[in-house]
Amino acid sequence: MYDNPKPEQILFSYLKDGACIGYGGLVHINWIDRNAEISFIMDTSLEAAHFAEHWSNYLTMLKEVAFTELNLHKIYTYAFDLRPHLYTMLEANGYTREATLKEHCLFNGVYKDVVLHALWNDRYDIINYVDCTPEQQREILALRNRDDVRKWMVNTEIILEENHFKFVESLKGNLNRLYFAIYKEGRLMGTYNLTNEGNGVWDRGIIANPDMQGTGQTEKWERQILGNLSQYAIQAVSAKVKPDNMRSISYHEKIGFKEQNRDKDYIYYILRLS
Repeated sequence: MYDNPKPEQILFSYLKDGACIGYGGLVHINWIDRNAEISFIMDTSLEAAHFAEHWSNYLTMLKEVAFTELNLHKIYTYAFDLRPHLYTMLEANGYTREATLKEHCLFNGVYKDVVLHALWNDRYDIINYVDCTPEQQREILALRNRDDVRKWMVNTEIILEENHFKFVESLKGNLNRLYFAIYKEGRLMGTYNLTNEGNGVWDRGIIANPDMQGTGQTEKWERQILGNLSQYAIQAVSAKVKPDNMRSISYHEKIGFKEQNRDKDYIYYILRLS
């Protein structure tokens, strides 16, 4: 897409009805640390009525370039404390106020604060089991066989490597079972499986890497998966949780699962996608 694979800046025009009403992009790109500053200037005559609309549109497009095409880790704004409504708009678009540099810049004879807002790349690599390498398969199996994972599973037995590889082979061409491994920057975040129960409902199983507990990563990558399930004609996802697993119960309710019924062994949930 770009002649120089690692430019210091990438700039775009922002058009409406064929007319340029702004421009900007990514500047001060750091390809080692994979971050870049956001720059955007829009037609000042549009700011009073359409400031948030055009900034939000531009940020959405820039996020796609930064995270999907360039695989940057972080994008950020470096803005003078002159337009508080800019900060409100950034935070409404998921940016975090990262720091305030007190009296950092001289503007018209007065020292002004500079506020930094940042957005991190929370896209995950979702890999079908049948496409995983043998090394990845062994890593998946090691996660599944951990003591602190098995104790919450229906089948608490240790799975042998030979049986695991046979199972993966059985998934090839099976349209009623989906098994995914979730990676971020080469690290296994967890696994996710779906089995067709009929009538558009698929039963879901999930393993979250215990080493990531408390980081909020699991919710992010599951929401990414849920947002892509329409391609499989999945209308609802069911799940069951052991009643003494309070952390899992809280998690399912936060994601949006609704309790259907329960017995002495499990609480049964469903999440409707359409």
